[in-house]
This record gives sequence, C-alpha cells and structure tokens, in this order.
Amino acid sequence: MKELGIDTLNNSKVIIARDRKDRPMDEIKKEINKEDNEEYNKECPFCRGNEEQITEETYVIKKNTQWIVKSVKNKYPIIDNNPLNEIKGEHDVIIDTYKHNGNFYNMNEEEFYNLLLVYKKRFKDFKEDENTKYICLFKNYLRDAGASLMHPHSQILSLPFIPPNLEEEYKVCDGFYKKMGINMYKYIIQEEIKYEKRLIYNDVDFLVFVPQVCRFTGDTVILFKDNLYFYEVEDNKLKKLSFILKKLFDKIYEENGNCPFNLYIHAHPVNEENDYRDIYNVHIHIVPRKFNFGGFELSTGMYVSSIKSEDIAKKLKFD
Repeated sequence: MKELGIDTLNNSKVIIARDRKDRPMDEIKKEINKEDNEEYNKECPFCRGNEEQITEETYVIKKNTQWIVKSVKNKYPIIDNNPLNEIKGEHDVIIDTYKHNGNFYNMNEEEFYNLLLVYKKRFKDFKEDENTKYICLFKNYLRDAGASLMHPHSQILSLPFIPPNLEEEYKVCDGFYKKMGINMYKYIIQEEIKYEKRLIYNDVDFLVFVPQVCRFTGDTVILFKDNLYFYEVEDNKLKKLSFILKKLFDKIYEENGNCPFNLYIHAHPVNEENDYRDIYNVHIHIVPRKFNFGGFELSTGMYVSSIKSEDIAKKLKFD
C-alpha cells in the first residue's frame, strides 16, 4: 500500500512505501564506512600537533594548557567577506575533538558539552553582524554523508538571507498558530507524549522523537521545549543535551554500526524584525545515511519513507 504523507515540520510531501525497505541494494554497505583507529595522523590538518597547518583560530577550549575543541576559519568557504562577493558571510570549521579517531559514537558527555559550548559561542558571534539573517550549523560524518576530511568536525556559516527551506518552516509555523491559536511545536510535544510510540526520550527541556512522517528515513529530532534562541540556551541545558547526544548516538551505533549521518540545527532567523520567537522552537535533526536516494528524489524534490517511525523509535529509546 502506498500513501502520500505530509512532514509536519515543513509541509513536505513524502511517499510512504513500506515494502521498499526489502528491495535489494537499498542499504549502503557498512564495510565502506570503516572506523579510524589512529588518535593522531601526521597528515591531518585538524589533529593536535599539526597546528602549523591552520593559523586562523576563532575560538578555543583548552584543558591542561592543550586545546580539546576549537573553531577555525574554513580554508575553502561556501561564503566569505571578500568585497567582490555578491553575498557575504563567515564560514568556520569546528574541530569536534583533537582526536583523529574521535566521533559522535565514542565521545563522552564532557566532550559533547565542550563542543556545544563552541557551537553556542560561534553562533552568538556570527549574530553580531547585522547583515546576518540566518546561521547554519551542520555536521557531515563520513564520505557518504558529505564529509571531505575524516577528522571529526562540524561547520557553521552565516548567511545574509533566510534559506528557502527555513522560510517554508517559519511559514508553516505561522499558519498553524493563526489557525489553531497554539505554537505548533507545543502541540507536537503534547501529541507525541500522548501517543508515546514515536518517543525516544522526554524530559522537562527536550523531546526526542521520530516524526510520524519525515522526508528522510530515520530522521530523529531533538526538540527544545522552551522558546529560546540557540545562543541563549543556558549551560545547564547544554549539559542535559550532552547526555542526550551521548545516549542517542550509543543507540544509533548499536543499531546501525558506524553509520554515516548528517546533523543540522534549525533555529530562528537573526537580525530580523519578525524572528518567530513565540511560534518557533529550535530543533536538531539527525539523519542516518543508511539508505540511498537518487534520481526520483533529485528530480521531484520528494522523498520516500520505507520504515515506520514507531519501529525506529522503539529501537533507539533510552532513559
């Protein structure tokens, strides 16, 4: 049976085809995503000890006089402040850990917390440029998810406009509020808690769940319950988020092994009169790249969901 579903968070149309999970060659072969066993690689520009290869540090956290996580100017930026550019902005690489073989599957809570502190700091720094309208923070893990270097890293860049996908999300939230008289995310929180079967984790500050319909199979969402700008999130909440990331990636590894993934944060626009604070909640998407997509998705902009969200959530649930 085939159905047409709507992704609640962004109004995207998704074809639901559960039987496609059994088709041959649907899953990316795990053996091409080998884990790295080296803590230090002399050829890697992001490893501690190779600092001469990167000179433009923008923020550093140290422990016992040595850096453990830092952000640096991207040597090959998507956007920069060259005066000849039609559009201008900043683009940093955030080196998640000094360990070449570190990754979200083996980092501890303290490492996650320090990384989140850098995320927050650079987010706040980028916001200070009044020309910045949106700050994009994302992470690609392994080649199949778009990573160019294997040393664990994230990226953050400022844009002088709001990306179309985010404009659509804000429009969906605005329309929902005008029609229903309630913040859409508060409504989602209430409904998901009531239904229970798509929940992975729930506490006073965060809800982790798999949306009923989502563009990308396995898309897991960490939803901030408070109407906070990301750069305003208190450090104690970041500690809670560190616990969640540690537990969640342990479960993803247990289920999928060293699976490539994309992580991205959807947040409010900045330096805009209408910033949607009261109707939009920050949320983090984690998309395991376990399944391929190709010509149909690229030609139509639509995606196919082949596994029930309830089945995914059940395997990832933690306390």
